[in-house]
Amino acid sequence: MPVLKFKPGRVEEVLGLSLDKALEIMEKLKIEVELDEEGNVVAELEVDRPDMYSLEGIARQAKGLLGRELGLPKYEVVDSSYRIVAEDVPTRPYIAGAIVWDVDVDEDFLEELIQFQEKLHTSHGGRRRRVAIGLHDLDKLPSKNITYRFVDIDGVVFKPLHHERTMTLREVLEETSQGKSYGSISLRDNKHPVLYSGNDVISVPPVINADLTRIEPGTRHIFIDVTGTELKPVLDILSILAANLAERSKSKRIGIVEVKAPWGMLREPQLKPSSMVLDVKYASKVIGTRLAPSDVIESLQRMRFGAREAGNGLVDVEVPRFRVDILHPVDLVEEIVLARGLDNLAPERPRLMLRGSLLPVRAWEREARLLLVGHGFVEVYSYSLTSCRDQVELAGVEEDKLVRIDNPVGLESECLRASLLPQLLRIARTNQHAVPLRVFELGDVVVADSADRERGVVHRRRLALLYMDEKAGYEDVQSIVYSLIRLLGDEIIEVKPTRHGLFIEGRTAELRTQRGVVAVIGEVKPQILEQLEISYPIAAAELDYTSIHSQG
Repeated sequence: MPVLKFKPGRVEEVLGLSLDKALEIMEKLKIEVELDEEGNVVAELEVDRPDMYSLEGIARQAKGLLGRELGLPKYEVVDSSYRIVAEDVPTRPYIAGAIVWDVDVDEDFLEELIQFQEKLHTSHGGRRRRVAIGLHDLDKLPSKNITYRFVDIDGVVFKPLHHERTMTLREVLEETSQGKSYGSISLRDNKHPVLYSGNDVISVPPVINADLTRIEPGTRHIFIDVTGTELKPVLDILSILAANLAERSKSKRIGIVEVKAPWGMLREPQLKPSSMVLDVKYASKVIGTRLAPSDVIESLQRMRFGAREAGNGLVDVEVPRFRVDILHPVDLVEEIVLARGLDNLAPERPRLMLRGSLLPVRAWEREARLLLVGHGFVEVYSYSLTSCRDQVELAGVEEDKLVRIDNPVGLESECLRASLLPQLLRIARTNQHAVPLRVFELGDVVVADSADRERGVVHRRRLALLYMDEKAGYEDVQSIVYSLIRLLGDEIIEVKPTRHGLFIEGRTAELRTQRGVVAVIGEVKPQILEQLEISYPIAAAELDYTSIHSQG
Protein backbone atom coordinates (compact mmCIF):
# COMPACT_ATOMS: atom_id res chain seq x y z
CA MET A 1 0.00 0.00 0.00
CA PRO A 2 1.53 3.37 -1.01
CA VAL A 3 2.33 5.52 2.01
CA LEU A 4 2.63 9.28 1.42
CA LYS A 5 3.80 12.07 3.70
CA PHE A 6 2.53 15.66 3.59
CA LYS A 7 3.16 18.77 5.63
CA PRO A 8 0.02 19.73 7.59
CA GLY A 9 0.07 23.30 6.25
CA ARG A 10 0.02 22.00 2.69
CA VAL A 11 -2.92 19.70 3.48
CA GLU A 12 -4.92 22.64 4.84
CA GLU A 13 -3.93 24.86 1.90
CA VAL A 14 -4.75 22.42 -0.90
CA LEU A 15 -7.94 20.97 0.57
CA GLY A 16 -9.11 24.35 1.90
CA LEU A 17 -10.06 22.85 5.27
CA SER A 18 -8.78 22.80 8.82
CA LEU A 19 -6.46 19.88 9.47
CA ASP A 20 -9.05 17.92 11.47
CA LYS A 21 -11.70 18.35 8.76
CA ALA A 22 -9.17 17.51 6.03
CA LEU A 23 -8.18 14.26 7.75
CA GLU A 24 -11.84 13.38 8.21
CA ILE A 25 -12.64 13.83 4.52
CA MET A 26 -9.53 11.85 3.55
CA GLU A 27 -10.71 8.93 5.67
CA LYS A 28 -14.06 9.02 3.87
CA LEU A 29 -12.08 8.50 0.66
CA LYS A 30 -10.60 5.25 2.06
CA ILE A 31 -7.29 6.89 2.98
CA GLU A 32 -5.85 5.83 6.32
CA VAL A 33 -4.29 8.91 7.94
CA GLU A 34 -2.29 9.67 11.08
CA LEU A 35 0.21 12.24 12.31
CA ASP A 36 3.81 11.19 12.83
CA GLU A 37 6.10 12.41 15.62
CA GLU A 38 7.00 15.52 13.64
CA GLY A 39 3.36 16.41 13.01
CA ASN A 40 3.39 15.43 9.32
CA VAL A 41 0.35 13.78 7.80
CA VAL A 42 1.06 10.15 6.89
CA ALA A 43 -1.50 8.81 4.39
CA GLU A 44 -1.85 5.17 3.32
CA LEU A 45 -3.80 4.78 0.07
CA GLU A 46 -5.29 1.96 -1.94
CA VAL A 47 -2.78 0.85 -4.57
CA ASP A 48 -5.46 1.08 -7.28
CA ARG A 49 -5.91 4.85 -6.84
CA PRO A 50 -2.75 6.34 -8.40
CA ASP A 51 -4.75 9.47 -9.22
CA MET A 52 -4.68 10.25 -5.48
CA TYR A 53 -0.93 9.77 -4.97
CA SER A 54 -0.63 13.57 -4.73
CA LEU A 55 -2.44 16.17 -2.62
CA GLU A 56 -3.89 17.75 -5.76
CA GLY A 57 -5.48 14.42 -6.71
CA ILE A 58 -6.88 13.97 -3.20
CA ALA A 59 -8.20 17.55 -3.21
CA ARG A 60 -9.93 17.02 -6.58
CA GLN A 61 -11.83 14.08 -5.08
CA ALA A 62 -12.51 15.91 -1.80
CA LYS A 63 -14.01 18.93 -3.60
CA GLY A 64 -16.55 16.63 -5.20
CA LEU A 65 -17.39 14.88 -1.95
CA LEU A 66 -17.91 18.28 -0.31
CA GLY A 67 -20.08 19.46 -3.21
CA ARG A 68 -17.73 22.28 -4.22
CA GLU A 69 -17.10 20.89 -7.70
CA LEU A 70 -19.34 18.30 -9.34
CA GLY A 71 -18.98 16.11 -12.39
CA LEU A 72 -16.00 15.68 -14.68
CA PRO A 73 -12.99 17.89 -13.90
CA LYS A 74 -12.45 20.42 -16.66
CA TYR A 75 -9.04 21.02 -18.23
CA GLU A 76 -8.10 22.98 -21.32
CA VAL A 77 -6.35 20.51 -23.60
CA VAL A 78 -4.65 22.32 -26.49
CA ASP A 79 -2.18 21.55 -29.25
CA SER A 80 1.46 22.33 -28.58
CA SER A 81 4.22 22.66 -31.13
CA TYR A 82 6.29 19.97 -29.37
CA ARG A 83 6.97 16.73 -31.19
CA ILE A 84 8.74 13.45 -30.35
CA VAL A 85 10.26 11.36 -33.11
CA ALA A 86 10.99 7.87 -31.82
CA GLU A 87 13.38 5.51 -33.55
CA ASP A 88 13.40 1.74 -33.05
CA VAL A 89 14.09 1.21 -29.32
CA PRO A 90 13.69 -2.56 -28.85
CA THR A 91 14.04 -2.69 -25.06
CA ARG A 92 11.61 0.15 -24.34
CA PRO A 93 9.71 1.03 -27.51
CA TYR A 94 6.82 3.17 -26.29
CA ILE A 95 6.98 6.85 -25.42
CA ALA A 96 4.47 9.66 -24.91
CA GLY A 97 4.69 13.24 -23.73
CA ALA A 98 2.65 16.13 -22.36
CA ILE A 99 3.03 19.74 -21.23
CA VAL A 100 1.35 21.39 -18.26
CA TRP A 101 1.62 25.16 -18.08
CA ASP A 102 1.46 27.48 -15.05
CA VAL A 103 2.24 24.89 -12.39
CA ASP A 104 4.53 27.29 -10.45
CA VAL A 105 6.73 24.94 -8.43
CA ASP A 106 7.77 25.84 -4.87
CA GLU A 107 9.90 23.83 -2.42
CA ASP A 108 7.01 21.99 -0.75
CA PHE A 109 5.36 21.07 -4.04
CA LEU A 110 8.69 19.94 -5.52
CA GLU A 111 9.15 17.55 -2.61
CA GLU A 112 5.65 16.14 -3.15
CA LEU A 113 6.18 15.93 -6.91
CA ILE A 114 9.24 13.72 -6.44
CA GLN A 115 7.25 11.56 -4.01
CA PHE A 116 4.37 11.33 -6.52
CA GLN A 117 6.74 10.27 -9.29
CA GLU A 118 8.44 7.60 -7.20
CA LYS A 119 5.16 6.13 -5.92
CA LEU A 120 4.00 5.75 -9.52
CA HIS A 121 7.34 4.17 -10.41
CA THR A 122 7.08 1.67 -7.57
CA SER A 123 3.45 0.67 -7.97
CA HIS A 124 2.12 0.92 -11.52
CA GLY A 125 5.56 1.34 -13.05
CA GLY A 126 6.84 -2.00 -11.75
CA ARG A 127 9.91 -0.29 -10.24
CA ARG A 128 10.52 1.45 -13.58
CA ARG A 129 10.59 -1.79 -15.57
CA ARG A 130 7.11 -1.32 -16.98
CA VAL A 131 6.84 2.47 -16.97
CA ALA A 132 9.33 5.26 -16.24
CA ILE A 133 8.62 8.98 -15.87
CA GLY A 134 10.72 12.01 -16.74
CA LEU A 135 9.75 15.50 -15.51
CA HIS A 136 11.48 18.55 -16.99
CA ASP A 137 11.45 22.34 -16.76
CA LEU A 138 9.84 23.24 -20.09
CA ASP A 139 11.67 26.56 -20.33
CA LYS A 140 15.03 24.74 -20.15
CA LEU A 141 14.39 22.43 -23.11
CA PRO A 142 16.87 23.42 -25.85
CA SER A 143 14.45 22.54 -28.65
CA LYS A 144 10.82 21.69 -29.34
CA ASN A 145 12.02 18.81 -31.53
CA ILE A 146 12.63 15.78 -29.33
CA THR A 147 14.08 12.46 -30.45
CA TYR A 148 14.08 9.08 -28.75
CA ARG A 149 16.93 6.81 -29.79
CA PHE A 150 18.69 3.55 -28.97
CA VAL A 151 22.38 4.47 -28.85
CA ASP A 152 25.79 3.18 -27.82
CA ILE A 153 26.48 3.96 -24.15
CA ASP A 154 30.04 5.11 -24.91
CA GLY A 155 28.81 7.72 -27.39
CA VAL A 156 26.54 9.60 -24.97
CA VAL A 157 27.93 12.35 -22.76
CA PHE A 158 25.86 14.50 -20.40
CA LYS A 159 25.63 15.79 -16.83
CA PRO A 160 23.26 13.59 -14.78
CA LEU A 161 20.67 15.13 -12.48
CA HIS A 162 22.19 16.44 -9.23
CA HIS A 163 25.74 15.53 -10.27
CA GLU A 164 28.65 17.95 -10.56
CA ARG A 165 30.47 16.60 -13.61
CA THR A 166 29.80 15.48 -17.15
CA MET A 167 29.86 11.70 -17.61
CA THR A 168 29.53 9.12 -20.36
CA LEU A 169 26.40 6.98 -20.19
CA ARG A 170 28.61 3.99 -19.36
CA GLU A 171 29.97 5.87 -16.33
CA VAL A 172 26.43 6.79 -15.28
CA LEU A 173 25.32 3.16 -15.42
CA GLU A 174 28.39 1.86 -13.59
CA GLU A 175 29.08 4.59 -11.02
CA THR A 176 25.84 6.30 -9.97
CA SER A 177 23.30 4.83 -7.55
CA GLN A 178 20.51 5.20 -10.13
CA GLY A 179 22.64 3.50 -12.78
CA LYS A 180 23.39 0.57 -10.47
CA SER A 181 19.71 0.20 -9.54
CA TYR A 182 18.07 0.64 -12.95
CA GLY A 183 20.84 0.50 -15.56
CA SER A 184 20.26 -3.10 -16.56
CA ILE A 185 16.51 -2.74 -17.24
CA SER A 186 16.71 -1.42 -20.82
CA LEU A 187 20.36 -2.11 -21.67
CA ARG A 188 21.11 -4.47 -24.56
CA ASP A 189 24.40 -5.03 -26.41
CA ASN A 190 25.90 -1.85 -24.89
CA LYS A 191 22.99 0.21 -26.24
CA HIS A 192 20.43 2.11 -24.20
CA PRO A 193 17.39 4.39 -24.77
CA VAL A 194 18.22 8.12 -24.70
CA LEU A 195 15.91 11.15 -25.07
CA TYR A 196 17.27 14.24 -26.81
CA SER A 197 15.98 17.79 -27.13
CA GLY A 198 17.70 19.04 -30.23
CA ASN A 199 21.25 17.70 -29.81
CA ASP A 200 21.21 17.70 -26.00
CA VAL A 201 20.45 14.72 -23.75
CA ILE A 202 17.53 15.40 -21.41
CA SER A 203 16.83 11.88 -20.14
CA VAL A 204 18.11 8.31 -20.07
CA PRO A 205 14.92 6.36 -19.31
CA PRO A 206 14.37 4.56 -17.00
CA VAL A 207 17.56 5.56 -15.18
CA ILE A 208 18.00 9.31 -14.75
CA ASN A 209 17.29 12.75 -16.21
CA ALA A 210 19.95 15.20 -17.31
CA ASP A 211 20.68 18.12 -14.99
CA LEU A 212 20.04 20.41 -17.97
CA THR A 213 16.24 20.37 -17.53
CA ARG A 214 16.14 20.04 -13.74
CA ILE A 215 12.91 21.15 -12.05
CA GLU A 216 13.54 23.45 -9.09
CA PRO A 217 11.64 26.06 -7.07
CA GLY A 218 10.62 28.72 -9.54
CA THR A 219 9.88 26.33 -12.41
CA ARG A 220 6.61 27.44 -14.06
CA HIS A 221 5.89 24.97 -16.86
CA ILE A 222 6.54 21.21 -16.91
CA PHE A 223 7.28 18.82 -19.77
CA ILE A 224 6.48 15.15 -19.08
CA ASP A 225 7.89 12.11 -20.84
CA VAL A 226 6.71 8.59 -20.09
CA THR A 227 8.38 5.49 -21.55
CA GLY A 228 7.56 1.84 -21.21
CA THR A 229 7.28 -1.65 -22.59
CA GLU A 230 3.51 -1.41 -23.31
CA LEU A 231 1.51 1.48 -24.68
CA LYS A 232 -1.56 1.33 -22.42
CA PRO A 233 0.22 1.78 -19.06
CA VAL A 234 2.36 4.53 -20.61
CA LEU A 235 -0.78 6.46 -21.60
CA ASP A 236 -2.48 5.69 -18.27
CA ILE A 237 0.40 7.17 -16.27
CA LEU A 238 0.72 10.13 -18.63
CA SER A 239 -2.98 10.96 -18.15
CA ILE A 240 -2.71 10.73 -14.36
CA LEU A 241 0.35 12.99 -14.25
CA ALA A 242 -1.11 15.56 -16.63
CA ALA A 243 -4.45 15.75 -14.80
CA ASN A 244 -2.90 16.00 -11.34
CA LEU A 245 -0.40 18.67 -12.38
CA ALA A 246 -3.23 20.57 -14.08
CA GLU A 247 -5.07 20.62 -10.75
CA ARG A 248 -2.26 22.83 -9.43
CA SER A 249 -2.01 24.87 -12.62
CA LYS A 250 -3.61 28.31 -12.51
CA SER A 251 -4.75 28.01 -16.13
CA LYS A 252 -5.42 24.23 -16.10
CA ARG A 253 -3.85 24.11 -19.56
CA ILE A 254 -2.44 20.80 -20.86
CA GLY A 255 -0.44 20.56 -24.07
CA ILE A 256 -0.71 17.67 -26.52
CA VAL A 257 2.63 16.29 -27.72
CA GLU A 258 2.69 14.48 -31.06
CA VAL A 259 4.67 11.23 -31.25
CA LYS A 260 5.85 9.59 -34.45
CA ALA A 261 7.29 6.11 -33.92
CA PRO A 262 7.79 2.81 -35.79
CA TRP A 263 4.75 1.42 -33.96
CA GLY A 264 2.49 4.31 -35.06
CA MET A 265 1.53 7.91 -34.35
CA LEU A 266 -0.33 9.42 -31.43
CA ARG A 267 -1.36 12.77 -30.04
CA GLU A 268 -1.70 12.61 -26.28
CA PRO A 269 -2.92 13.30 -23.69
CA GLN A 270 -6.46 13.66 -24.97
CA LEU A 271 -8.06 13.01 -21.55
CA LYS A 272 -11.27 11.85 -23.20
CA PRO A 273 -13.53 10.07 -20.70
CA SER A 274 -14.66 6.51 -21.31
CA SER A 275 -18.33 5.48 -21.18
CA MET A 276 -20.13 2.95 -19.02
CA VAL A 277 -23.77 2.15 -18.33
CA LEU A 278 -24.94 1.48 -14.78
CA ASP A 279 -28.21 -0.27 -13.99
CA VAL A 280 -29.82 1.41 -10.97
CA LYS A 281 -31.42 -1.88 -9.89
CA TYR A 282 -28.00 -3.53 -9.93
CA ALA A 283 -26.53 -0.73 -7.79
CA SER A 284 -29.46 -0.97 -5.36
CA LYS A 285 -29.05 -4.73 -5.04
CA VAL A 286 -25.30 -4.55 -4.38
CA ILE A 287 -25.62 -1.77 -1.79
CA GLY A 288 -28.76 -3.22 -0.20
CA THR A 289 -30.87 -0.06 -0.38
CA ARG A 290 -33.37 1.31 -2.85
CA LEU A 291 -31.91 4.01 -5.10
CA ALA A 292 -33.52 6.31 -7.65
CA PRO A 293 -31.66 7.34 -10.82
CA SER A 294 -31.32 10.84 -9.36
CA ASP A 295 -29.57 9.38 -6.28
CA VAL A 296 -27.09 7.52 -8.47
CA ILE A 297 -26.42 10.58 -10.66
CA GLU A 298 -25.90 12.90 -7.69
CA SER A 299 -23.53 10.45 -5.98
CA LEU A 300 -21.44 9.83 -9.10
CA GLN A 301 -21.17 13.53 -9.85
CA ARG A 302 -19.85 14.11 -6.34
CA MET A 303 -17.20 11.47 -7.05
CA ARG A 304 -16.21 13.46 -10.18
CA PHE A 305 -17.91 11.31 -12.81
CA GLY A 306 -20.15 12.58 -15.56
CA ALA A 307 -23.61 11.04 -15.14
CA ARG A 308 -27.03 11.46 -16.75
CA GLU A 309 -30.23 9.45 -16.90
CA ALA A 310 -30.54 7.15 -19.92
CA GLY A 311 -34.08 5.86 -19.29
CA ASN A 312 -35.30 2.37 -18.34
CA GLY A 313 -33.52 2.59 -14.99
CA LEU A 314 -30.10 3.08 -16.58
CA VAL A 315 -27.51 5.82 -16.05
CA ASP A 316 -24.89 6.80 -18.63
CA VAL A 317 -21.58 7.39 -16.87
CA GLU A 318 -18.49 9.19 -18.14
CA VAL A 319 -15.34 7.94 -16.43
CA PRO A 320 -12.42 10.40 -16.21
CA ARG A 321 -9.37 9.23 -18.17
CA PHE A 322 -7.22 9.25 -15.02
CA ARG A 323 -9.54 6.80 -13.19
CA VAL A 324 -7.73 3.70 -14.42
CA ASP A 325 -9.20 1.68 -11.53
CA ILE A 326 -12.75 1.70 -12.93
CA LEU A 327 -13.10 -1.59 -14.79
CA HIS A 328 -16.62 -2.87 -14.01
CA PRO A 329 -20.02 -1.46 -12.97
CA VAL A 330 -19.40 -2.73 -9.44
CA ASP A 331 -16.54 -0.19 -9.21
CA LEU A 332 -19.09 2.56 -9.84
CA VAL A 333 -21.30 1.11 -7.12
CA GLU A 334 -18.40 1.43 -4.68
CA GLU A 335 -18.09 5.11 -5.66
CA ILE A 336 -21.78 5.61 -4.88
CA VAL A 337 -21.27 4.08 -1.43
CA LEU A 338 -18.32 6.40 -0.74
CA ALA A 339 -20.35 9.44 -1.85
CA ARG A 340 -23.28 8.51 0.37
CA GLY A 341 -21.01 7.54 3.26
CA LEU A 342 -20.72 4.10 4.80
CA ASP A 343 -21.92 5.55 8.10
CA ASN A 344 -25.14 6.66 6.41
CA LEU A 345 -26.19 3.17 5.35
CA ALA A 346 -28.95 2.25 7.79
CA PRO A 347 -28.61 -1.25 9.27
CA GLU A 348 -31.50 -3.65 8.75
CA ARG A 349 -32.60 -6.36 11.13
CA PRO A 350 -32.49 -9.77 9.40
CA ARG A 351 -35.95 -11.09 8.59
CA LEU A 352 -34.92 -14.50 9.90
CA MET A 353 -32.46 -15.21 12.70
CA LEU A 354 -30.66 -18.41 11.67
CA ARG A 355 -27.80 -20.38 13.05
CA GLY A 356 -24.69 -20.50 10.89
CA SER A 357 -23.67 -23.79 9.32
CA LEU A 358 -21.23 -25.10 6.78
CA LEU A 359 -22.19 -24.87 3.13
CA PRO A 360 -22.64 -28.33 1.58
CA VAL A 361 -19.45 -27.91 -0.43
CA ARG A 362 -17.42 -26.95 2.66
CA ALA A 363 -18.82 -29.91 4.61
CA TRP A 364 -17.90 -32.17 1.69
CA GLU A 365 -14.36 -30.78 1.62
CA ARG A 366 -13.90 -31.13 5.37
CA GLU A 367 -14.98 -34.77 5.32
CA ALA A 368 -12.88 -35.51 2.23
CA ARG A 369 -9.78 -34.12 3.95
CA LEU A 370 -10.33 -36.22 7.05
CA LEU A 371 -10.95 -39.37 5.02
CA LEU A 372 -7.87 -38.93 2.83
CA VAL A 373 -5.67 -38.26 5.85
CA GLY A 374 -7.11 -41.45 7.32
CA HIS A 375 -6.02 -43.26 4.15
CA GLY A 376 -2.44 -42.04 4.70
CA PHE A 377 -2.46 -39.03 2.35
CA VAL A 378 -0.84 -35.66 3.06
CA GLU A 379 -2.49 -32.42 1.91
CA VAL A 380 -0.39 -30.01 -0.14
CA TYR A 381 -0.93 -26.46 -1.39
CA SER A 382 0.34 -25.11 -4.69
CA TYR A 383 0.12 -21.80 -6.52
CA SER A 384 -2.88 -20.89 -8.66
CA LEU A 385 -0.51 -19.52 -11.31
CA THR A 386 1.35 -22.16 -13.24
CA SER A 387 3.05 -23.06 -16.52
CA CYS A 388 0.80 -23.15 -19.60
CA ARG A 389 3.04 -25.85 -21.05
CA ASP A 390 2.52 -28.08 -18.01
CA GLN A 391 -1.24 -27.69 -18.24
CA VAL A 392 -1.22 -28.77 -21.89
CA GLU A 393 1.44 -31.51 -21.79
CA LEU A 394 0.79 -32.98 -18.35
CA ALA A 395 -2.96 -32.48 -17.90
CA GLY A 396 -4.15 -32.55 -21.49
CA VAL A 397 -5.88 -29.16 -21.20
CA GLU A 398 -6.82 -27.69 -24.57
CA GLU A 399 -5.03 -24.45 -25.47
CA ASP A 400 -8.26 -22.49 -25.91
CA LYS A 401 -9.37 -23.48 -22.40
CA LEU A 402 -6.37 -21.85 -20.73
CA VAL A 403 -6.67 -18.47 -19.00
CA ARG A 404 -3.39 -16.71 -19.75
CA ILE A 405 -1.86 -13.88 -17.73
CA ASP A 406 -0.84 -10.70 -19.52
CA ASN A 407 2.77 -9.73 -18.87
CA PRO A 408 3.61 -12.65 -16.50
CA VAL A 409 6.72 -12.49 -14.35
CA GLY A 410 7.93 -15.81 -15.77
CA LEU A 411 7.04 -18.95 -17.70
CA GLU A 412 6.09 -20.73 -14.48
CA SER A 413 3.29 -18.25 -13.76
CA GLU A 414 1.80 -17.49 -17.18
CA CYS A 415 -1.53 -19.33 -16.72
CA LEU A 416 -4.22 -19.84 -14.13
CA ARG A 417 -4.35 -23.56 -13.46
CA ALA A 418 -7.07 -25.55 -15.18
CA SER A 419 -6.00 -28.79 -13.50
CA LEU A 420 -4.32 -29.64 -10.18
CA LEU A 421 -2.48 -32.71 -11.49
CA PRO A 422 0.63 -31.01 -12.98
CA GLN A 423 1.53 -29.46 -9.61
CA LEU A 424 1.17 -32.82 -7.88
CA LEU A 425 3.54 -34.35 -10.43
CA ARG A 426 6.08 -31.60 -9.76
CA ILE A 427 5.78 -32.31 -6.04
CA ALA A 428 6.29 -36.04 -6.70
CA ARG A 429 9.41 -35.28 -8.73
CA THR A 430 11.06 -33.47 -5.81
CA ASN A 431 9.99 -36.04 -3.21
CA GLN A 432 11.14 -39.33 -4.73
CA HIS A 433 13.13 -39.96 -1.57
CA ALA A 434 9.83 -40.31 0.33
CA VAL A 435 8.17 -43.26 -1.44
CA PRO A 436 5.56 -44.47 -0.92
CA LEU A 437 4.19 -40.95 -1.53
CA ARG A 438 0.51 -40.15 -1.04
CA VAL A 439 -0.52 -36.51 -1.56
CA PHE A 440 -3.71 -34.62 -2.38
CA GLU A 441 -4.87 -31.06 -3.00
CA LEU A 442 -8.25 -29.31 -2.94
CA GLY A 443 -8.72 -26.03 -4.73
CA ASP A 444 -10.09 -23.84 -7.49
CA VAL A 445 -9.25 -24.17 -11.15
CA VAL A 446 -10.19 -21.66 -13.86
CA VAL A 447 -11.23 -22.58 -17.39
CA ALA A 448 -11.91 -20.20 -20.30
CA ASP A 449 -15.57 -20.33 -21.34
CA SER A 450 -17.03 -18.00 -23.98
CA ALA A 451 -20.54 -18.84 -22.74
CA ASP A 452 -19.90 -16.72 -19.65
CA ARG A 453 -20.48 -13.29 -21.18
CA GLU A 454 -19.46 -11.26 -18.14
CA ARG A 455 -16.14 -12.88 -17.26
CA GLY A 456 -15.35 -15.30 -20.06
CA VAL A 457 -14.17 -17.89 -17.53
CA VAL A 458 -15.67 -20.43 -15.14
CA HIS A 459 -14.34 -21.47 -11.73
CA ARG A 460 -14.49 -25.12 -10.79
CA ARG A 461 -13.65 -26.98 -7.58
CA ARG A 462 -11.29 -29.93 -7.89
CA LEU A 463 -9.72 -32.59 -5.69
CA ALA A 464 -6.57 -34.26 -7.04
CA LEU A 465 -4.73 -37.15 -5.43
CA LEU A 466 -1.51 -38.93 -6.36
CA TYR A 467 0.11 -42.20 -5.27
CA MET A 468 3.74 -42.99 -6.10
CA ASP A 469 5.40 -46.28 -5.16
CA GLU A 470 7.47 -49.07 -6.65
CA LYS A 471 4.34 -50.91 -7.82
CA ALA A 472 1.72 -48.14 -7.91
CA GLY A 473 -1.14 -48.90 -10.28
CA TYR A 474 -4.64 -47.95 -11.34
CA GLU A 475 -6.29 -50.15 -8.70
CA ASP A 476 -4.47 -48.41 -5.85
CA VAL A 477 -6.03 -45.05 -6.59
CA GLN A 478 -9.33 -46.51 -7.76
CA SER A 479 -9.87 -48.15 -4.37
CA ILE A 480 -9.21 -44.82 -2.60
CA VAL A 481 -11.64 -42.91 -4.84
CA TYR A 482 -14.36 -45.55 -4.48
CA SER A 483 -13.92 -45.59 -0.70
CA LEU A 484 -13.99 -41.77 -0.53
CA ILE A 485 -17.21 -41.51 -2.54
CA ARG A 486 -18.96 -44.21 -0.49
CA LEU A 487 -17.93 -42.73 2.86
CA LEU A 488 -19.12 -39.29 1.73
CA GLY A 489 -22.60 -40.75 1.31
CA ASP A 490 -22.53 -40.75 -2.47
CA GLU A 491 -22.96 -43.50 -5.05
CA ILE A 492 -21.20 -44.22 -8.34
CA ILE A 493 -23.72 -44.41 -11.18
CA GLU A 494 -21.43 -44.69 -14.22
CA VAL A 495 -17.90 -45.89 -14.99
CA LYS A 496 -16.46 -45.91 -18.50
CA PRO A 497 -13.07 -46.04 -20.23
CA THR A 498 -11.76 -42.66 -21.38
CA ARG A 499 -8.69 -40.93 -22.77
CA HIS A 500 -6.59 -38.39 -20.94
CA GLY A 501 -3.34 -36.72 -21.97
CA LEU A 502 -1.63 -37.71 -18.72
CA PHE A 503 -2.74 -41.33 -18.38
CA ILE A 504 -2.03 -44.62 -20.19
CA GLU A 505 -4.74 -45.55 -22.68
CA GLY A 506 -6.62 -48.61 -21.45
CA ARG A 507 -5.65 -47.80 -17.85
CA THR A 508 -7.86 -44.71 -17.58
CA ALA A 509 -11.50 -44.40 -16.52
CA GLU A 510 -14.08 -41.71 -15.94
CA LEU A 511 -16.78 -42.07 -13.32
CA ARG A 512 -19.85 -40.09 -12.30
CA THR A 513 -21.72 -40.09 -9.01
CA GLN A 514 -25.30 -39.52 -7.98
CA ARG A 515 -24.40 -36.07 -6.53
CA GLY A 516 -22.77 -34.98 -9.79
CA VAL A 517 -19.10 -35.54 -8.92
CA VAL A 518 -17.03 -36.38 -12.01
CA ALA A 519 -13.66 -38.12 -11.64
CA VAL A 520 -10.90 -39.33 -13.94
CA ILE A 521 -8.54 -42.04 -12.70
CA GLY A 522 -5.46 -43.48 -14.36
CA GLU A 523 -1.81 -44.52 -14.45
CA VAL A 524 0.65 -41.85 -15.60
CA LYS A 525 2.29 -42.52 -18.98
CA PRO A 526 5.91 -43.78 -18.76
CA GLN A 527 7.10 -41.12 -21.25
CA ILE A 528 5.80 -38.35 -18.98
CA LEU A 529 7.52 -39.94 -15.98
CA GLU A 530 10.72 -40.08 -18.02
CA GLN A 531 10.30 -36.47 -19.11
CA LEU A 532 9.96 -35.41 -15.46
CA GLU A 533 12.83 -37.69 -14.39
CA ILE A 534 10.56 -39.65 -12.03
CA SER A 535 11.81 -43.17 -11.32
CA TYR A 536 8.63 -44.68 -9.82
CA PRO A 537 5.20 -45.51 -11.25
CA ILE A 538 2.41 -43.07 -10.40
CA ALA A 539 -1.36 -43.43 -10.31
CA ALA A 540 -3.53 -40.36 -9.87
CA ALA A 541 -7.07 -39.07 -9.96
CA GLU A 542 -8.83 -35.72 -10.27
CA LEU A 543 -12.39 -35.19 -9.02
CA ASP A 544 -14.56 -32.25 -10.06
CA TYR A 545 -17.06 -31.61 -7.25
CA THR A 546 -18.38 -28.23 -8.46
CA SER A 547 -21.91 -29.66 -8.46
CA ILE A 548 -21.84 -29.82 -4.64
CA HIS A 549 -21.88 -25.97 -4.65
CA SER A 550 -25.47 -25.88 -5.88
CA GLN A 551 -26.81 -28.53 -3.53
CA GLY A 552 -28.73 -27.55 -0.42
